[in-house]
Amino acid sequence: MRARTGLGIGLALGVAIGVSMGVALQNWALGLVFGVSIGIALSVAFRGSGGSAEKGSEDDDDAGSDSADGAQDGRDPSA
Repeated sequence: MRARTGLGIGLALGVAIGVSMGVALQNWALGLVFGVSIGIALSVAFRGSGGSAEKGSEDDDDAGSDSADGAQDGRDPSA
């Protein structure tokens, strides 16, 4: 399965903001250009937000495996 980059939702939000700016300023072309640029910026922001499925995946042995004695990484807690 492909990794999600946030480009689609970023462009959708950016174009929506840009079209609303274009309607308000009565200049659709300028609004679309600003919308696409805002969308690309939002996609970069979504990509860097840490919401990816790679962190804490089910294959990771250390994800959520806290033991009762506090030895989270396999070391002896008395050491």
